Amino acid sequence: MKRFLAAIALFTGLAFAPAGAETLGDSVGNAGQAELLPADEAFVLGAERQADATIVLHWTIAEDYYLYRDRSEFRLIDGGDAELGKPRFSPSDTKQDPFFGEVEVFHNEGSVRLPLEGEPPPGARLEVTYQGCNDPVGVCYPPIDKSIDLGSIEPAAASADSSGSSGSGSADRSEQGRIAAALADRGLWLTVLVFIGFGLLLTLTPCVLPMVPILAGVIAGDPHGGRAHRGAGLATVFVLTMALTYAAVGVVVGLTGASIQAWFQQAWVLGVFAGLFVLLALAMFGLFDLQLPAHLRTAMENRTRRLGGSFGGAAALGMISAIVVSPCVTPPLIGALIYIADTGDPLTGGFALFALGIGMGLPLIAAAGFAGHLLPRAGPWMNRVRAAFGVLLLGVAIWLLQRVVPVPVSMVLWAVLLIVVGVQLGALASASTGWARLWKGIGLIAVLYGSILLVGATAGGQSLLQPLRGVIGGGSATQETVDFEPVEDAAELRQKLAAAQREGRPVMLDVYADWCVSCKELEAFTFPDPRVQAALEGAVLLRADVTPNDAGDKALLQRFDLYGPPAVLFFGTDGVERRGYRVVGYKGAAEFAEHTRQAFGRPETPS
Repeated sequence: MKRFLAAIALFTGLAFAPAGAETLGDSVGNAGQAELLPADEAFVLGAERQADATIVLHWTIAEDYYLYRDRSEFRLIDGGDAELGKPRFSPSDTKQDPFFGEVEVFHNEGSVRLPLEGEPPPGARLEVTYQGCNDPVGVCYPPIDKSIDLGSIEPAAASADSSGSSGSGSADRSEQGRIAAALADRGLWLTVLVFIGFGLLLTLTPCVLPMVPILAGVIAGDPHGGRAHRGAGLATVFVLTMALTYAAVGVVVGLTGASIQAWFQQAWVLGVFAGLFVLLALAMFGLFDLQLPAHLRTAMENRTRRLGGSFGGAAALGMISAIVVSPCVTPPLIGALIYIADTGDPLTGGFALFALGIGMGLPLIAAAGFAGHLLPRAGPWMNRVRAAFGVLLLGVAIWLLQRVVPVPVSMVLWAVLLIVVGVQLGALASASTGWARLWKGIGLIAVLYGSILLVGATAGGQSLLQPLRGVIGGGSATQETVDFEPVEDAAELRQKLAAAQREGRPVMLDVYADWCVSCKELEAFTFPDPRVQAALEGAVLLRADVTPNDAGDKALLQRFDLYGPPAVLFFGTDGVERRGYRVVGYKGAAEFAEHTRQAFGRPETPS
């Protein structure tokens, strides 16, 4: 009722306002709404034209205001044979409106892509109609009409200044944004080739490394091992299933925005799959022969062999690897997801993600083919190889668990594994031959480092690489890093952005989760670096911990068109995100420091 009465007052004020009235606040001053902004200040409209002739409109929306997505209209006037394609809006928020029910609205910012089919003649105009409201006061503005001369819209490259300080809402110029835009420009087969290349590049990152011992365990567990074509066949099934899973899950995420990645990183899910890898490792060690009765041993061994050395097992482990073992958030992945969300085209996006998975797996297939020649035939040597792969599988299990357990607990798990392996290598046995002495030396190193990890864990250590930090020298066990202010949800973020804007300070928002490996890499290697801290001087540093994946976390991720951590967002002193400077995935300290200076519009460091 309050909104209804206020709307009547607003429209009455507009209808009878004197001709000289300059602002909306002036026109409705008698209605008690003097604090309202003029429509052009509440909803700032920007436009640019991309290389593929797509017109991008972007609204920068003032705090406490929102814009109706579905009340936007676009018409091409005097366009000749040219036509506008279907509008593709950026992700919006759902709001329960007292008049219209559940509606889609934009807060802070929103954008729409308008494909332009054909070349319009000179003088063509784009007519835009949109409508928004003020939330606290409860007043809705009348529909706003804008006419834009298409000839006056600058290309995206020309309209974007290097500092990103305009804040008027240029298109997404981040790496993932450019990839998403490029998907619309290329044919399907060229897209497939490009994403295979992206996948090959990802093999140089930690995204693929955990899959190596898993696939090696599949091949080593094959009772028909030792054949090159057999190993390559198992690897091909593993990679194809992994790629198909990437594509299927990616299409679902792109179309629905569901945070499937976060669901599969819950503690109980990781615990189940870590247990599976422990089971496979024990089978590699042959421990079933020592622990189970004959009839149970046969059944369990057969099941494990089918999982560890068959095409069905390779397929199952390929699926697990795609969704649990390697949840890497990378610009190519996010670019494909943005494309699917913007266009509703699951075919092209799905093929791109499938090609990404194939590219990641091609080196695995090649390595598996060679392994068929290198792995020894059945016998004592093969048993040692299987045991080595069992150790690697135990390492994968610990690597999964360390995402959700405290750091000291993961340090203890690694310590136990290293000490046991060191003893098995002969660290405590006598050695008479050269090879025996070599393995004993390696074993002693493993036992020593495992012991150091145990000491560090009991003393409160927080780093696998520096387990005694704070124990030796009396320093603090916790590594110095930047001091983040926690942000619980989108509403609290808006409050802190407004406070920073009043103080004239830029903002960096780190989207983090405990199970996110790249997040911890940023925290351990990038943020503590003096160059990064110097670049962040004077900025407000916020952190949104989305580990729980609750309703507030999901709303915040959706608000910024994010599909999961890690993501680092930069906001100018005007409170507007510099979208083109988003960081998705890991970035080294030197590169991150320079990137931060550019995002904040600060001078570059002298070379």
